[in-house]
Amino acid sequence: MKKQYKGNPFRQVKYVPSVDEILSIAFKQVKKLRMKTSKRRTREEKIASFERDRIYKLAEVISEKLLDITKQFPWIENIHPFYIELCDLIGSIDQIRRILGRIDGIANQIKEIEKEQMSKLRLSDHPLEMAKIRKESSGRIASLIKKARGDVNYLRKTIKKLKTIPDFNVTYPTIVIAGAPNVGKSSLVRKISSGKPEVAEYPFTTKQIIFGHRDLAVTNVQVVDTPGLLDRPFRERNMIERQSIASIRYVSDIIVFIFDISKDAVITPDEQLNLFEDIEKEFLNVPMIRVLNKIDLISEEEIKRSKALFGIEFFISMKSIESLEPLISELETRVINIVKTAEKFKESQKIIIAKEFLPPNEEEINYEF
Repeated sequence: MKKQYKGNPFRQVKYVPSVDEILSIAFKQVKKLRMKTSKRRTREEKIASFERDRIYKLAEVISEKLLDITKQFPWIENIHPFYIELCDLIGSIDQIRRILGRIDGIANQIKEIEKEQMSKLRLSDHPLEMAKIRKESSGRIASLIKKARGDVNYLRKTIKKLKTIPDFNVTYPTIVIAGAPNVGKSSLVRKISSGKPEVAEYPFTTKQIIFGHRDLAVTNVQVVDTPGLLDRPFRERNMIERQSIASIRYVSDIIVFIFDISKDAVITPDEQLNLFEDIEKEFLNVPMIRVLNKIDLISEEEIKRSKALFGIEFFISMKSIESLEPLISELETRVINIVKTAEKFKESQKIIIAKEFLPPNEEEINYEF
């Protein structure tokens, strides 16, 4: 069984040639063949050998090109649900599966035509009859592959978009940053990520996804902001956005929800609380951390009221690195616990828990898979 691809599995598909390209390459290679000279063989034997080579080369090149297409595609059974959801927004996993099966079948049929025509050739001893058999072979093979034109074009069009899906590493714990517009989500991603966060667009919408990485304790962690997806009531979503949100659910291990009650807030506190409850219902069993941002812009009294209203756990300001440290420490603690206990990480990656992160009197855990 093929190993599960850690990022976007469709990036491993390098190139899908068109049917016309495959035919052109195959016939060019056939034209390069030359009749083998030998004084020990008769003219008829030389012609028969030459025609066999031409039939074999045409069938070989075309069938191999078709099989190369099917081999490039990841095993559907191994694709992470995150990418299955996104794939179904662009095309259809089931349609791709059916097309790959048909292409594989056509490649096998071409080999069968080759065997059948070779048998006919062995029974012929006349050059004109041999040429007729070879032309018949070329016609049947070309006609058969042309039937795959629609399927191949579908793959070419779909894979071009699939390869642009954000390259999540589905083996890493993922922290999703959520909250209303302009609460500081992207700023938090940049503050707690190592290096400059990447920005990528979903290929089926104008929405972008911003994600960075950080070494937290025992593993690398993805920190993600999804502008336009987790920032307004779900009842306002179209079907594409709803399925995009569903895909995010598969990679979410912790959600940091940011509240903002400063003068810059785009929506009211009550609306922010409703959005929080929307996300909480949509992402059942995903732990959520409530954070109040922009504390440098509000009073102590407002901070106290927000704690009571929202159940705030952490108070931060992007202008103060020190204010972020308790939140980062909590994320680190939760990541350690998730890595140690979540079944999906035991199955997908080798993780060694360092001694200093283990509870007292607990033996060192060494996950070897």
